[in-house]
Amino acid sequence: MKKISLTPLLLITTSVLATATTTVPTAPINPGAYNFTDSSARISFKDMSMDETGFRIEHVQAGNAVIATHTPEDTNLSDHYEYVNLTGLTPQTLYTVNIIAFNDNGDATPLTKSFRTLETPNTPAQPTTVGAYDFTNTSARISFLDNADNESGFKIYNNGAVIETLPANATTGEYNYTNLTGLTTCSLYTIDIVAFNGDGESEKSQKSFMTTGCMTAADIPVAPSNVGVYNITDETARVSFMDNANNEQVTDGFVIYNNDDNSTMATLPRDRYDHEYQYKNLTGLMADTLYTIRVVAKNAAGEGSAELKSFHTLP
Repeated sequence: MKKISLTPLLLITTSVLATATTTVPTAPINPGAYNFTDSSARISFKDMSMDETGFRIEHVQAGNAVIATHTPEDTNLSDHYEYVNLTGLTPQTLYTVNIIAFNDNGDATPLTKSFRTLETPNTPAQPTTVGAYDFTNTSARISFLDNADNESGFKIYNNGAVIETLPANATTGEYNYTNLTGLTTCSLYTIDIVAFNGDGESEKSQKSFMTTGCMTAADIPVAPSNVGVYNITDETARVSFMDNANNEQVTDGFVIYNNDDNSTMATLPRDRYDHEYQYKNLTGLMADTLYTIRVVAKNAAGEGSAELKSFHTLP
């Protein structure tokens, strides 16, 4: 019997197995980094392989800690770009990352890219306590509390469009005021107020109000006059004013507002007689505090406001 040598078969088998079990992906090329913020960045690279399982993004300065993994968009394609968003980064920090293609056989040669995150934006604090009052058919008065000390000014938006820009003319912790004009009669407005500077805009504060003129048969009441404040204690005060109208609402025809935050301090019903004085005791006030009140007469058409009146509670 002729003896057959197995050496060539063993060599072929060994060669095939070696080829099948030792191939790692081809390394990606052409790294890019862009769209930087204080906590994120977008990187890109050209995928040169079709046999990778995925990609690891390692942070070199952190001991090659993995900060992202990425699955190829299409493993049947090579010579195309892949994109990865890196998040949770530290502001104003230099990052060097290794982009590594890998499969079950191992890792490709790392592709390295460096970039720096941006400084955290120093945007202003959000305005708060937005008030809207003194409505007419085409105008309204707006107030809001300035909570920032680094704003360039304020913007008032309506439906995404800026309808008013104000300079930074109030001290932090004080109120700003502006009159919106050119409004549409009998219309609901929802406005957003932001503080802004070179770094961007604050969070929005929202307020809704409606212009007058919907009920043409009803006129806005004539504003009260001769507002007086007396009998002042540490937590109470008595308010008087002249009623100049005869068409206020019956149950709450008069409102006394705290002009500092536009909160309602008291309401009064309409008196049976006009052109007489009305009186109201304010209670629950804070001691040793300056108050500025606004007295209005109102009906369905709107509010008629008296001039402002200030007083100071006792210590």
